[in-house]
Amino acid sequence: MDNEEDGDSIEEIGLERKTVFENKESADGTDLMKAVIINIREGDNLKDSGNTLISMLEKVLSGMAAEEKRRILEEDYGMIMTTELEERIQLMCNLSENIEAKGIRKGMEKGVERGRREGRIKAIENMIKIGIVKEQIISCGYTEEEFAEVEEMLLAGV
Repeated sequence: MDNEEDGDSIEEIGLERKTVFENKESADGTDLMKAVIINIREGDNLKDSGNTLISMLEKVLSGMAAEEKRRILEEDYGMIMTTELEERIQLMCNLSENIEAKGIRKGMEKGVERGRREGRIKAIENMIKIGIVKEQIISCGYTEEEFAEVEEMLLAGV
């Protein structure tokens, strides 16, 4: 979703058999091995796509409530809501929510890790500035690499 390419698109990737030697005809099914990439957009103010499938997927995978999605599928796309279809819509809603939650969690973990690392670097810097020697700093649980990085920064005047 919200791909970096402009707009929406559908791409098909497949294998094509080409006999280079002999005249051999075989129905081995390589023509059936295909992948389809559907690039959809994300956002609140999107105009409907020129492609019905993409337009429908953009709505179903959006952040709107499941009830609103059901209404749109019925009214705009003529889908008949069966129990099975409603269960699948609910599953897709849960899937998109889980994907979003996972992304948020990963971002927070990266931020915490970056903050932790920056805190360690700042602590080493402060210890060096007050005269604590390398061996004492390393004995506090800091690594040689962290110490060398701070030492290099201080020499460079950063």
